[in-house]
Amino acid sequence: MKKALLLVLTMRACVGLFAQQQPVVAVAPFDAISGISSTDANMITRVFFIRLGNTNKVSLVDRGVVERVLREHSFQAGDWSNAQKTAELGKALNTDWIVRGELEKFGTNILVTVQFYDIQTFRFMGGADLRLANTDEAYDKMDPLVDKLVQTIASSGSQPRQQGGNAGASAFYGTWLGRSGNVTYTLIIEASKITGRHSNGDYFIISNCTWTAANNADANTLVDNPAGFKVSGVVTDIKGWSSANWLMPVYLFIHKSDRNKIEFYWSTNNNSEMQDGRWWNGFGKVQ
Repeated sequence: MKKALLLVLTMRACVGLFAQQQPVVAVAPFDAISGISSTDANMITRVFFIRLGNTNKVSLVDRGVVERVLREHSFQAGDWSNAQKTAELGKALNTDWIVRGELEKFGTNILVTVQFYDIQTFRFMGGADLRLANTDEAYDKMDPLVDKLVQTIASSGSQPRQQGGNAGASAFYGTWLGRSGNVTYTLIIEASKITGRHSNGDYFIISNCTWTAANNADANTLVDNPAGFKVSGVVTDIKGWSSANWLMPVYLFIHKSDRNKIEFYWSTNNNSEMQDGRWWNGFGKVQ
């Protein structure tokens, strides 16, 4: 009886876990090809984004984050046909799928065309189109496009991006402080977001985080802090740092005998796979 009860509880826990592993989708601003104003294009994009979020079938990357990453990568409409650039964009957004759209006049109507890209396989996975008599009809007729995307994701067999190797990551969650005289550095670490603050007002925010097990490469701290995680994500806000590239990704290593001490490293600029600078001389946990 006890074994049966344990099995049921285990199965329920697994169901709950997998239910939370939704595909991450980024919706790029729809391009106004001809005869459509940027205001109308933004409105139609927003309707699609909201309706997609309301399905509760996917996790959406914030529209502001998507627009910022597109600007930082100087991504143009013609780049969608370049598989390498599309894959790089998906990696920067830390997403599973990217949706793009085009709007153009079709006679007296508006033709809305959306296309879906699976970033894990770097493949164009199809699309759908919709004809609207005017922009107001977007509120009433957008659902078929949304449903088509959800069906495409479900039938593709593509698995959601895993929070790779994150067993043990919870030991890093919380608020950490580093001090030097009157200067204070604060790290607020959550499963999906890391916020760093300097007492002078500088800060950074890394969102949509993915955790991957990593070993420490710094001989100065290796003995006491041998292992931890590489944390990749999207820098959604920053002030006072010369480049967001330093934070894509970051590295966290916990002390082997004192779980209230960690080391924080950023990456080499323009080389996201290289552990580089150490942010202050370690952090102590405060909560």
